[in-house]
Amino acid sequence: PRSECLKRCLEGHTPDNRELILKYYQGEKGEKIENRRNLSERLKMPLNTLRMRALRLRERLQVCVTDCLKEL
Repeated sequence: PRSECLKRCLEGHTPDNRELILKYYQGEKGEKIENRRNLSERLKMPLNTLRMRALRLRERLQVCVTDCLKEL
């Protein structure tokens, strides 16, 4: 149920925001760091801005998933 709720909540975001949050958390350790650096360069935004944007998106997703799970 949790993954279904996450999928539903992700669909409620713009394609750009979906891509950002999925790519931001993709990979392991050093690969994740490199992915974030590449994402920052591709989006032409400082790494700190990217971090804050990902944090806000993750917080919204957490609320959405929690609400979705309550409905089940």
